[in-house]
Amino acid sequence: MDRRKFLAAGCATVVPPASLAQDWPNRPIKFVVPFPPGGAADTVARELASRLQVSLGVACLVDNRPGASGTIGVDAVVNSPADGYTLLSHVSSIVIQPHLAAARHNVLAELAPITQTVAGSYVLVAHPTFPASDLQSFVAVVKRSPGRYSYASFGSGSGPHLAMELLKGHAGLFIVHVPFRGAGPALQELLTGRLDMAFETTFAALPHIRAGRLKPIALGGLYPSDALPGVQTIATSISGFDTDGWQGMFAPRATPAPVVSRLAEHLTRALRDREFTQRNSDLGFRTIGSSPANFATFVRSEYEKWGQVIRERGIRPD
Repeated sequence: MDRRKFLAAGCATVVPPASLAQDWPNRPIKFVVPFPPGGAADTVARELASRLQVSLGVACLVDNRPGASGTIGVDAVVNSPADGYTLLSHVSSIVIQPHLAAARHNVLAELAPITQTVAGSYVLVAHPTFPASDLQSFVAVVKRSPGRYSYASFGSGSGPHLAMELLKGHAGLFIVHVPFRGAGPALQELLTGRLDMAFETTFAALPHIRAGRLKPIALGGLYPSDALPGVQTIATSISGFDTDGWQGMFAPRATPAPVVSRLAEHLTRALRDREFTQRNSDLGFRTIGSSPANFATFVRSEYEKWGQVIRERGIRPD
């Protein structure tokens, strides 16, 4: 066994679980976010941390651990004591990356799902000069000129890449994939018009849509977005099409069930606050707040769904 895992496992069992759960929390709680500050995952985690700090009466701190497609952050949590004081705030890529590379951790076995916090539809956007403004005309334009158009993503196997590959498969489209290492460079190429289209998170696309720098074509999730009124979902034309991105909270697998339950209780209470829900809606998110059991079922289903897409489309890492 890896020495760090051995030490972490030893630390997690020094205190009997029942005693640990009874005393919890009595010191600061750390939210590990495996992405840089300022992004969607960081924004939601910081809001939740500030609310839990009031609810639980202990400091709740955000610790950004970017790098290696989120693996560094996952490492930090999996190798921490399972005592409810180190949590992981991650996004849907946590169930995608294991299908693309030899994963250091089995997320289904080494993490305890606490709650799904928010979901946000990917939105299919195009440069304003693109000659289509809705899904039907988009498909028609692309089909007339196979291979003429290109789309950006922030890496092979990223959510936007998989969303477009799913659409291409359903609609029979040939669009050239141009992957970038990071969301910023991909978005910049689209804004300049050097690339034609992309799936973007609603969070990232909204400012540019509102400024007229991007044109929304359709939403990739099952539900309309209050932030993008009038933009249709792809599911209205392709039954069951669903490429929601989501965020959720996890703990090390051996965290006592009573602690996980209390965390879920306090997190869902914070998520259901009317002000927080409205703020999420303004950013393009739907607030969820699921139970640990329901979130665990959802995580497994997402893991299986995207694994099938990756195999069927022959997707390989960069």
